[in-house]
Amino acid sequence: MPERRYREVRSRSELMLLPPCVDDYVSEHNPVRAIDAFVGTLDLEELDFRHAEEHCGAGQPAYDPRLLLKLYLYGYQHRVRSSRRLEAETRRNLEVIWLCQGATPSYKTIADFRKDNASALRAANREFILLCRELSLLECRRVAVDGTFLKANANADSIHTKASLGKGLKRLDEKIAEYHRLLDEADAGSEDGGDSGEDPELAAKIEALVERRKHKQSLQERLQASEENQISEVDPDARVLRKSGKAVGGYNCQIAVDDRYKLIVAEDVVQDGNDAGQLEPMMTKAGEAMGAERLIGLADSGYFSGEQLKSCEDKGLDVYVPIPRPPPPRRGKGDVMRFSRDDDFRYDARNDTYVCPAGQRLTRRGSPRIREGKRYFRYSSVTAVCRDCSLRDRCLTKAQSRRRLARWEHEDVIDRHRTKMSASAPWVRQRATLVEHPFGTIKRWAGMDHFLMRGLDKCRGEFSLMTLGYNFKRVMNELGADAFREHCLQKRRTGTVTA
Repeated sequence: MPERRYREVRSRSELMLLPPCVDDYVSEHNPVRAIDAFVGTLDLEELDFRHAEEHCGAGQPAYDPRLLLKLYLYGYQHRVRSSRRLEAETRRNLEVIWLCQGATPSYKTIADFRKDNASALRAANREFILLCRELSLLECRRVAVDGTFLKANANADSIHTKASLGKGLKRLDEKIAEYHRLLDEADAGSEDGGDSGEDPELAAKIEALVERRKHKQSLQERLQASEENQISEVDPDARVLRKSGKAVGGYNCQIAVDDRYKLIVAEDVVQDGNDAGQLEPMMTKAGEAMGAERLIGLADSGYFSGEQLKSCEDKGLDVYVPIPRPPPPRRGKGDVMRFSRDDDFRYDARNDTYVCPAGQRLTRRGSPRIREGKRYFRYSSVTAVCRDCSLRDRCLTKAQSRRRLARWEHEDVIDRHRTKMSASAPWVRQRATLVEHPFGTIKRWAGMDHFLMRGLDKCRGEFSLMTLGYNFKRVMNELGADAFREHCLQKRRTGTVTA
């Protein structure tokens, strides 16, 4: 049989004439040249990067922070976030070798840069948004706001609440008491001359449980002293966050996305698992980043809050948030659905009264009540009128003699918002297509479903680095590496370096 033929390959011992310099391995259109050009426009000393200032002291000189920022920006665009893997890339990846100019910092140096420059990384991300404004990539009209949970660099079991610590201490007390009972029974058996049946490791088990109890007791005391609701043994700022029946030990990451190129114009990391208090802060940050005086915000029903709507209205922010459907009213006599306040009672602003389905008025009575920091006015009907009303069974229970309603002092804000939402434009329904795309890209394509840093400030810096990598990739896809690089080089030539 004839010998099978394959494609020819080179011998490993064959002598070759390689290009004379590393620059020849990276084409003129390679995106890494855009990374190099962008970092060159930043004034790292003004952004407060460590070791960015001039230093002529003794000792080993530090690596240029520009070099490490370029390395991280490249890594976060190519699913390489680990400092050890980035160190390996500096020795085998020609693009990284070109970008770092042959420098090979250790993984510890790389990790310390990210850890020690959290606020500076956030500032660098803001500078990129300003650069996008210069390139006319932002519409400054509409943004969509959303949040997602990212796992902390800590196990959820290391995060404790007051309730979980109390239950854990109770279980340990019961287990210790059970072991002591077994120990007493063993001692009694040995005194009677019989086989004690004692577990030789029983005393050691009791000692281990006592140590565990002391540890939990100290955590409980620390939690009570801190006036917090949760405490973490590993990441001091991580919290157990719950949504839709799922619990995550981590942080709530918020973003605001422009509706033109889906660029993330504002980001934040918070500890609150509820989005209801994040609308106005995120809209304010988005407006400042984009330089927009009038900005339309889109969010889902999880962001609905009367206080947030009022804050946005006071600041001139036009927001569209679906109003959550209230829980179904209690059923009345004969399985009849009872009247609800929002659907069946009409508020008469001129007379400051509510009109019930039977046409009778509920007037304001008594002094306001404070509930959860909000002031409510109370409205009630007349007992004699309700007693003879034909709709009584659909409005009152047997124990009630008249109908009472509560109204927030600024509920007119919600009324105006309800009217606006009923006549909202079709683009309100586009919220999910705007803001879900970046989260899907960050979590699935970039592989960032958890933090590597510990602590709220450091996680904020890391999330800013991630959004910077995402935004950079978007700009490269829309504008092209050559055009972006040329703009950055022009900034450097004209001396208009951002600060």
